[in-house]
Amino acid sequence: MNLRHKKIVVAITGAAIISGGFAPILFPHAMAAIKWVDNKPAQTQPNIAAIEEKAVSEAEVINKQVKEEIINTEAVITENNGTMQRVVIDNTGKQTVSVTLEKVIVEQLQQEADKGNQQWLLDPVSVVKSNAGKYGFDVKKDSFTLISQVYNSSTTGTGKAYVLVGHGAVFYLVELVQPTGSGNSKIWQIVSIKEAKVTQPQKPDKPDVGPGVEGLDYDRAIKWQQAVDAGREMWRLDPMLVAKNEGKTYGFSEKDQFTIIRKLSSSSISRHGQIDVEVIHDDKKYTMILVKPFGGRDAIWTTYKVTGTVIKPGTPIGEKVIYSTDKYKNWQWNLPQYPQGTGVAAIYSYELQAKRMNLQQVPQPVIDKLQDVDLTNKVALVAYLGGTSSSNMIGIEKVTLKDKDLTVKVRTKSPHVDAPMTKDYVYPSDYVLIERSLFETTGSINVTFVDQSGKVLGQMKLSL
Repeated sequence: MNLRHKKIVVAITGAAIISGGFAPILFPHAMAAIKWVDNKPAQTQPNIAAIEEKAVSEAEVINKQVKEEIINTEAVITENNGTMQRVVIDNTGKQTVSVTLEKVIVEQLQQEADKGNQQWLLDPVSVVKSNAGKYGFDVKKDSFTLISQVYNSSTTGTGKAYVLVGHGAVFYLVELVQPTGSGNSKIWQIVSIKEAKVTQPQKPDKPDVGPGVEGLDYDRAIKWQQAVDAGREMWRLDPMLVAKNEGKTYGFSEKDQFTIIRKLSSSSISRHGQIDVEVIHDDKKYTMILVKPFGGRDAIWTTYKVTGTVIKPGTPIGEKVIYSTDKYKNWQWNLPQYPQGTGVAAIYSYELQAKRMNLQQVPQPVIDKLQDVDLTNKVALVAYLGGTSSSNMIGIEKVTLKDKDLTVKVRTKSPHVDAPMTKDYVYPSDYVLIERSLFETTGSINVTFVDQSGKVLGQMKLSL
């Protein structure tokens, strides 16, 4: 029996995957006056009553088409099916949409956002997705990737962002600005859409070796780079995803605001590249400094340090609940001991662990229960009873993390000593799936399985 693993496939056909024949379709825009570059009549159809009463013809134009191009920019695209691929924006083609923003409209929209309404206007990707249908895009099928987001653009003096939209084999670069000022409380609006030509990154002929980043754990960095080279954990190539995933170690969460504020191709810290990410957490500002420990386009990013009043890695941050359920809360074990062969396991690669004999003691029926589980980005925490009656049961009710200690709380159930049992022979088991990134960003973690009485069922040290 082989446990099946779905692989992340990076496949881009040909050197260039932009093709002609598709032009975004324009429908009445609810947010701003839109004008085609071929001088077709502008269309305006605001959906807010207060805006509809304004005369758009009298509005002041506050933003014009920006000519700035983004080329040679790398991006990791996540498809709707979870597949990730890395591309480079080689150049941009013709402009298919030009949007002229009207002051009266954007001011009304900003007022709505200030009141706590339409908060999606504060996120560039959400703005593009919300307007996708107007331009012929498909939210359910297309990919939407934030390429750049700055609050002080040299060309506009205010916020500017670019979102790459993958529409089948065709790509478009959507440009947005903050027409009412810069900052995380200001709205974003689309100003143009251009065709984009993307190519597959070329690997360097030779590895770039030399002085590394001082103080960085290169044993872990090498493992991460090897995983990416094997087509796994592709998020490590995207600085924003690295900040969000590794930021969890510092107490940050997906609810926090992450913004790239500086990019350096080389710095005194890392000669291969440095990116500073601003994080707004609990109304406080922090800066995550990301570095490239190796050279080349396919080199990973990782966190060098975080500045500000922030929890440092390796210090307790309180108990964090990773998984919890109450469906076993009334279970009790009434027998004097557990069946022989009762045990626990952490399974992250059936083939690899089987070769190392790490799974030799796990009953085959327990392993078979995981045969259809995709462990590409997961780790399965498993608890099982030895061969026994199906009247006896086991379940995982809670998984918590404190510092580098992961505790898996297990509950067991059995009839009373004098009660009859089902006369069969099974291996009751239960498992929960934990994000693999938890182990990769935190380093080695001590995993302890305990039952409802506090008895330790098993311990292990896991490092991926």
